[in-house]
Amino acid sequence: MSFLEAKEVRLETLFSNARESYKVPKYQRTYAWTKDQWSDLYYDITSLSEDEVHFLGSIVVIPDEGHRIGINFFRLVDGQQRLATLLIWLAAIRDKMKRSGKPELASHINETFIFSKDWSESKEIRVPKVKLGELDDEAFLCILNNTDKRPNHLIFECYEYFYKKQVPDDFWQKILKNISIVHVNVFNYFNAFRLFETLNDRGLELSAIDLVKNFFLMKVANVAHIFNKVMLEWNEMYDKVRDKEPVKFLRRYMLATYSGKIAVSKLYDEIQKRVAGQTPQDILQFAKNLNSRASIYQSIYEKTFDSIPINTKLELLHLIEVSPSYTLLINTFPYFLEDKLSEDEILKILEMIEIFHIRWGICKQATSKLDSIYNKICIELSNLEPTEFVNHIHDVLSNEIKNNTEDNLFKRNFEKLPLKPGERRSKYILWKLSQPTGETIMNINEIQTEHIMPKNLNRQWKQYITNISKSSQSEVEALHKENRDRLGNLTIIKGDWNRNMSQKLFSHKKADYYNQSEFKVTQELVSSTNWTFYEINQRSTKLAEKALEVWKWS
Repeated sequence: MSFLEAKEVRLETLFSNARESYKVPKYQRTYAWTKDQWSDLYYDITSLSEDEVHFLGSIVVIPDEGHRIGINFFRLVDGQQRLATLLIWLAAIRDKMKRSGKPELASHINETFIFSKDWSESKEIRVPKVKLGELDDEAFLCILNNTDKRPNHLIFECYEYFYKKQVPDDFWQKILKNISIVHVNVFNYFNAFRLFETLNDRGLELSAIDLVKNFFLMKVANVAHIFNKVMLEWNEMYDKVRDKEPVKFLRRYMLATYSGKIAVSKLYDEIQKRVAGQTPQDILQFAKNLNSRASIYQSIYEKTFDSIPINTKLELLHLIEVSPSYTLLINTFPYFLEDKLSEDEILKILEMIEIFHIRWGICKQATSKLDSIYNKICIELSNLEPTEFVNHIHDVLSNEIKNNTEDNLFKRNFEKLPLKPGERRSKYILWKLSQPTGETIMNINEIQTEHIMPKNLNRQWKQYITNISKSSQSEVEALHKENRDRLGNLTIIKGDWNRNMSQKLFSHKKADYYNQSEFKVTQELVSSTNWTFYEINQRSTKLAEKALEVWKWS
C-alpha cells in the first residue's frame, strides 16, 4: 500500500460527495480561528476574479476502518479549522437566502453541501459534512441545523461575522468552485504523524507543542490502548495551558526535569532526543507527568491554591514578571500539595524569589541567565529531601546575589537607574516602598505612575527650575532628560486623576493631591518646599536606602 494518496479537488467536489463525511479526532484542539483568520479568508475569496482559484492548502485524513454501504467517514487529522469555517460561511449564506425569499436555493445549499443523507434503523438521517470535537460540536450543529444560537463561543462569532457580510446572491458558487484543496489520505495514524515529521523537516512552521504531540502520537500509534491514554493526558494538559503560552510551559517543564539549558528553537529536537528510545509506556508516563505539572502551572497563573497567603503572594509576584522562577515552582508546589512542604516554607521560597528578581532586574543582570540558575536548582533538589529545599534554594540564590547584586551595587543602581513608569514592576516597587500593611492588596488597575517633575516640561516649569537652580535653559533640558524617569521623580496615585494636574507646579500638586494620598511614598512629598533636580537626587538616595531594607537578603 502507498504511504499516502493525494489529489487536488475543488471545494464543490469535496462537499458534494454524498458518500463521504469527516470527523475530528478526539485529540485535536478545539475550534480556534478568530476574526483575523476569518477576515483573511473573506478578503482572499472576495478578491478573486471569476477564473481565479484560491488554493487553501491540504487536509490530511484517515479512513475509518472498513468500507460501508452509505457514508464512509474520514478522521480529519489536519484541516478542521478551514473546513469548519467554510461550512459556517455556507450556513450563513443559506440562512440569508431563506430569509430573503429563496427557500429552494437555501435547501439546495443545505442538502448538497452542508449535509449528506444516510440510513440508520430503516430511517433516513442527515449527517453533517464535518463533525467537530466534544467541546465544539453542539455549537457547530446549532449553526448547521439553524437552531438557537448561544453567545460566548467562537463558532457563533464566526457565523455572525460572515452573516453580516454583504455578498452577491451567487457568491456561494464562488466559494465552492474557486477554492481548491489537496485531499491527502494517509491511511493510518502512523503515516499521518510521519507526514507531519517530514513536513517539519522541509520547513513547515509548526509550533513545538504541535510537533511534540505529533511525535508522541506517532510513537504510540500502533498500541491502541496507550494511544487513547496519551491523547487523553495530552488534551487535559493542553486545556490547562492553552491560554498561558503552551510552548513556554513545555520549555519550563523540560528545564525543571532535565539538566541543561534549552532554547525555544531547539525544544522539539531536545524532547525528541530525550524520548527517542523510550517505549510507548514511557511516552504515556511522560504525558502523565506533563499533565500533572500543567495543573501546577495553571494554579500558579490563576492563583487557585488552597491558601490565601500563597495566592496573594503569587498575585503580587505576577506584577514583577518572575516567570523564569516558574521552572522552580512547578517542581516545589507538588510537595506542598502532598503536605511535604508547609505553607510557611512555600511562602519563604516565594519571598526569596521576589527579592532575588527585584535585585536582579535593578542591577541589570541578564534575564537569560535565570533559566540556568533555576535549572541548576531543580536538578539539585531532585537529590534532596523536601526538608532541605528552602535552605538549598537560599544557598544557591545567596551566591548569585553576592556575585551579581550585592548591596552597594543594588543601592547605586536603584539611585540612578531610569525606570519605565508605565510598567507594572515600577508601580509595584513604589507601592512596596510605601510600606503597605499586610492586609493591603495592590490593585494594579487602580494605580497610576506620576512624574512629580513632568515628563514634558511646560513653560512654567522651565521658568520655575531656571529661577531656583540658576541654570540655563539648555542645562535644564539636559538635566531633565537625565532625571525625569529616575525613581526619585516618580510616585503613585490612586483614583480620579486629572491629566492636566500633571503639568501643575509642585506647590499646586502638593496642595491639591499629594497631601490627601493614601500612599506614604506620595504623602512624604508634602514635606518638600521645592522640586528640582536636587530634590530628585535626595529622594532617590532615600528610596534606595529604604529599598535595601525592603528587599534585604539575609
